[in-house]
This record gives sequence, structure tokens and C-alpha cells, in this order.
Amino acid sequence: MTETVVHVTTLEQWKSVLDVWFEQGHKWNSNNKDSQQGRFKNYYYEAFRDGCRQLAVSDNKSIYFYGRNRYKGKTIEYSEFMSQKGKTMAKETYYVTQKQLDFLNTMYEELYSLDELLNRHTEAKVRFYDFSIPEGNAVLRYLGGDTSIEFKVKETLYRLWRIDDNGDRVYMKFSYGTPDWTSASYAFTAPLEEIKKHKTISWEIEEVK
Repeated sequence: MTETVVHVTTLEQWKSVLDVWFEQGHKWNSNNKDSQQGRFKNYYYEAFRDGCRQLAVSDNKSIYFYGRNRYKGKTIEYSEFMSQKGKTMAKETYYVTQKQLDFLNTMYEELYSLDELLNRHTEAKVRFYDFSIPEGNAVLRYLGGDTSIEFKVKETLYRLWRIDDNGDRVYMKFSYGTPDWTSASYAFTAPLEEIKKHKTISWEIEEVK
């Protein structure tokens, strides 16, 4: 059996890789999750929550993941997957805020989009720096006419927080499935439906800005 294993680092990357495979008609391996119930397009954020960062697909169109990242063979980094595989299987997708998407649509409607951004429109230059470096490079390609790129509004993410005994604000994380606390930088973030599964009386929910 031939398989492709992709290494991701963020929840957005996890979702983006799965979107590519879903569009190809791949489905979850029944050994991984309950595909027999027909819930094929499930992102299984809990696997990411538990530390899994290796997504795989086989030549028989089965999707699965490696618990605790136990795959020791060659993996493909997310950026390589999107640049090489994504162009033939699906569009190269970047998830941005609604405000950023509105800005892109406005610039795209300009007769000379790149010229307007780089040479004429001062406010546009300022807003351009709201993008990360990879996103910014994709914006330039997109406005230059690269049709292999698309932008979508990123899903709103949430996290759980509480005040500890020292009066400090801490956030929930998971270590191999066990709840723990950490700083905001390492908090477990997920869509609201997933976050609600882990809320107790001790924790509050907040949107990740």
C-alpha cells in the first residue's frame, strides 16, 4: 500500500489538508473513526487536540492519522503539500479574516491590482501588512493573476480560560488527552462546538482574536 503522510502544525493546516482530500473523494478509514455511520466529512479536531500532527491518505482513498505521531517514515510538510500536491488536486487555500477577504476582493476589482497595491494606494499598503508572510506572498500571486490560489474566511476559534490560585489567567491545553493548563500561546483552540465539549464550571469560553 502506498501512502502519503503530511505533517501539519496548526488546526487550520489540519483542516486544509482534509479539505483537499475530501474534494478528491477520500474518506476516513473505519479503523480510525466511525465512517460506517456515514459521517465522512468530519475533521476530528479531538485528534489534533490530543497531539496528532500526522495526517495520512492511502492509494485506496482511505484517510487516517497516526496517534502520538508514531509514523517514522518520510513525511511531507504542509507547505510542500499545498504547493506540489494542492495545485493538481485542489486550489492552494489560505484562511483569512472576513476583513482581509473584503480587502482582497476590493483590490481584485481594480483594473491594475498589483500596481494599485504597490505603487498607488497608501491605505492598501498598510492593510497588506495585516497578512502573514506566506499569506502576503499568496496575495501578490493572486492579484497578479495566479488562479491556483483561493482565500476563504477562517473559522472562528475559541479557547478555555480561568484564574488560577495565584490570580493569573491560564488556558486549557491537553497532554495526550489529559487536560492541563498553559499560557495563551499554547492553549487548545477549536471551533465552538468542540470547545463546549470540554467546558466545566471551572473554565470560561472566549473567542481567540
